[in-house]
Amino acid sequence: MKNQRKRILIVNRYFHLGGIQSSLINMANELCKEYDVDVLAYYPEGILKKRLDPKVGVIKASWPICAMGMSPGEALRSNNPFLFMFRIVGSVWARVFDNRLPIFIATKLQRKLKGYDLAIAYRAETRKKVITSGYVRFIDRCVEAKKKVVWIHYDANTLENSRSFNEKYYKNIDKIIGVSQSVMKAFELGSPNLKRKMDYCYNFLDYKSICLKAEKQMDIEYPEKSFVCFSACRLSEEKGIIRGLFAIEKTLKENDDVYWYIAGDGPEREKIENTINELNLNGKVVLLGNLTNPYPYIKHADLYLSLSFHEAAPMVYKEAKALHIPIFSTKTLSSEEMLRNGREDFICGNSEKDIKEKFNEIIKNRESVFRAKINLENYSGSNEESLKKLSEMLE
Repeated sequence: MKNQRKRILIVNRYFHLGGIQSSLINMANELCKEYDVDVLAYYPEGILKKRLDPKVGVIKASWPICAMGMSPGEALRSNNPFLFMFRIVGSVWARVFDNRLPIFIATKLQRKLKGYDLAIAYRAETRKKVITSGYVRFIDRCVEAKKKVVWIHYDANTLENSRSFNEKYYKNIDKIIGVSQSVMKAFELGSPNLKRKMDYCYNFLDYKSICLKAEKQMDIEYPEKSFVCFSACRLSEEKGIIRGLFAIEKTLKENDDVYWYIAGDGPEREKIENTINELNLNGKVVLLGNLTNPYPYIKHADLYLSLSFHEAAPMVYKEAKALHIPIFSTKTLSSEEMLRNGREDFICGNSEKDIKEKFNEIIKNRESVFRAKINLENYSGSNEESLKKLSEMLE
């Protein structure tokens, strides 16, 4: 890259734990070495904020924009009655009609941000019935920049009902970037008239930091002489944890040394806990809650489990590979693009039956996992390709 201090603005929702937020921080920290980088988070709070490089500027949004980034509880705790009312009334309006009016009001009340070479909406337009959206509309209406780009982190096939509603907001956008080739192609398939604007750019990863953090002490040690499976995800329905419990229950019970540790929290936690109790898997399946540093747990595991119903391009694929841990994944949008099935990783069909059969096969033939670990020893991740993509956008 040329050593020019060009200016980049990245717009996102917040800094709470999550793959999108982590990848944004990795990107901002990498880019600030060469460029002047600002981040505008609708709600500029969250545990990951402290990971931002001090050279990255954090811009405060207007209070209506801030309200759109908050949960109702956060809005209530803000002690700002106007903010709270806008969050609640705007949400109700969006559910009854759509989000055009509340987002129009919020962007009208936002001061114009000027002087940028590149403005990135790090979240795309999502469902028309939610108020936590409008990132593309924000950079279109509230930012003056030479180029405007939007990042696609999701499987476009899962937003069928909002696709035609959202397409008009991409009219003034220069590039639409999928976080994998598969994500890009899924978006192209549903919006062929936007194909000329489409490209892909893999998520940024801080490989050095991951390896350093993986050396830290674990709060909970794994049992000795055990075969440990590990997952880190939001405990929500699409992650397939409950389906996974039913799928691998028998294999867990038949193999005394096999365990499943799960990091994360979310709306399905209580339901997952109840399922663990009902299946008598206490002690075999362990919920760890949110972990600010899951990497030692990944490093000391034998197999990473990703059992989602649908995924776009999960960062954990590259994180686990960086720590030389094989991945067992259901077939999702980018799994076959990002994983090396049978050599470094294991991909199965996306059903409870498929998970059950493949997992049982792997546990019976653990040599395949050990061979995969050996094959991963030469894996070395790099952001070089992604940096080149960003450089081309700026040029």
